[in-house]
Amino acid sequence: MQEHAIEKEGETVDEALQYALDELEAEPEAIAYEVLDEGQSEDEGEDRPARVKAWLKEPEEVEQAHHALVDILKNLELESQVECNFDWESRTVSLNIVSDDAGILIGRQGLTLDALQYLLQLVVNSKDINIVLDVGNYRERHRAHLVAVAEQIAQRVLRQRQRITMKPMDSRDRKIVHEAIKPFPELSSSSVGVEPNRRVVVSLRRADHNNPERGRSRYRHSRHRYQHR
Repeated sequence: MQEHAIEKEGETVDEALQYALDELEAEPEAIAYEVLDEGQSEDEGEDRPARVKAWLKEPEEVEQAHHALVDILKNLELESQVECNFDWESRTVSLNIVSDDAGILIGRQGLTLDALQYLLQLVVNSKDINIVLDVGNYRERHRAHLVAVAEQIAQRVLRQRQRITMKPMDSRDRKIVHEAIKPFPELSSSSVGVEPNRRVVVSLRRADHNNPERGRSRYRHSRHRYQHR
């Protein structure tokens, strides 16, 4: 993998390689490299520097996770392909399954997908490496759907001037909703209830911006209705 490769020059290959190690802030065993030019000294009639291309090796956990997932899918006898990428900044292994059996792999509300992701995290067994498993970009489509729903809820709260309680969802989905509500300065969101029935409540920061007295009474009425549900 040479996506983040750098090129360095030096009087010798070893010197150029050392410059690369310094920039990558890595030990020799952590990088792979290619000698682009061994250079040439003045004694040979031309003074040309040595040049190397170097890049960080992917952690062994990347291949470990990839192979484990391929084996799981093979044992399940599901026709599929696995796309694998590693992000150095977040140290995340992203695995995406392309398959006609996407529905089976995702499961109800993504539960099967979450279980497979948890299993791969156990296989890798590293606190420094994160595993994110997806099937046909389901997670991104799911996230886009949640954001759209949250924005619709926000517009309803602004229009009706009353809080709205959403259906139960897991912590990951609640986080997406909270982030989607942040761009609305008049609104706030909070989580209530106990797992697995914890819900997001979207409400006004102030009862009614145009008519404080009217808004306050309606808001108080909504609050009582919510408390006695």
